[in-house]
Amino acid sequence: MRAPSLKSRGLTTRVVSAAAVGAVVVLTAAGCNFISPQATTKQYDASDGYSLNVGDIQVRNAILLTAREGDGATASLSMVVLNTSDEAARVSFEYPTTSGKETQTIEVDGSSKVELGTEPGQDQFIIDSLDSDPGALVPVFVQYGTETGKSFNVPVLTGALSEYATLLPSPTPSSDPTVESTPLVEATEQAPSSSPTP
Repeated sequence: MRAPSLKSRGLTTRVVSAAAVGAVVVLTAAGCNFISPQATTKQYDASDGYSLNVGDIQVRNAILLTAREGDGATASLSMVVLNTSDEAARVSFEYPTTSGKETQTIEVDGSSKVELGTEPGQDQFIIDSLDSDPGALVPVFVQYGTETGKSFNVPVLTGALSEYATLLPSPTPSSDPTVESTPLVEATEQAPSSSPTP
């Protein structure tokens, strides 16, 4: 039997080398999945509003909606507030106005949520004399019970976008709104934590 020619040995060497390079490329590319965070596991706000967690209280998709520009405007703080504990909580929201900081409080039953101004006809969280223009971010401090409070920035928007046109403040604002809590479904109780506070 004849020994393989130099030509066939060179071809074999090239094939083996190409296979080795291919294996290195595949392993290197696969390794990126081990060190790169997956985009689907990163928490973020999927709408225009911002979110915040304070202990067992979760504030979701908070947006300030106003019908006009300028200091002293009336705004509706549209948001969903979830209480994942078994105990009712009085949650305070502190915000700046043209006459200084003001605070309003809402009560959320245990294992329940409250929706404010997220749909036409809902109870609204009305802020008088807002000290910000549309497009600005307003710092809102959230606190309840003995839990350490946190602040987050809430965007101010107008009814220029059709989805917000029917959610502007009602003409008869009322402080410390009395709202009804809705029991949480099991999936809502396991809601993921919010993105880092801006």
